[in-house]
Amino acid sequence: MPTANIVPDGDVLTGWDKVHPTTPETHFDKLDEGTSAPEDSYYVESTILGAVDSFTLTASPGDLSTLTAVDLNYRARIVDPSFQRTIQLDLFHTGGTPVAGNPQIVKVSDLGGSGVIATVQKSWPGLSLTKAQADSLECRTTHSNL
Repeated sequence: MPTANIVPDGDVLTGWDKVHPTTPETHFDKLDEGTSAPEDSYYVESTILGAVDSFTLTASPGDLSTLTAVDLNYRARIVDPSFQRTIQLDLFHTGGTPVAGNPQIVKVSDLGGSGVIATVQKSWPGLSLTKAQADSLECRTTHSNL
């Protein structure tokens, strides 16, 4: 089955309160997507429970007729010894229509413990999206609690 690497290319919402480095202030370009060796000094951070960041994604390949699944590789660190904090991942079409399979939750235990930087994969299988629907996808990340 053909696959494509589709990455964030713009900010929709920027509620997470810190970006590193601090300039430019955009969030999408701090995500080290699509690389085999992520640069951990570029990142977005949230100290605010309920904060939301949302990103537009690059277009799908021109020959795509139907998108049947999305696998999202998400690199994160959650500092929380109580294991209650999470990151909620959602896919939406432009305008807010959710994709089946929402939400996907990244837990402290998924990352190997509090303060550990790791990559996890979350999946939205069983989709049947046209190219236009695939090209309208946005990824939303919410700093949340279990």
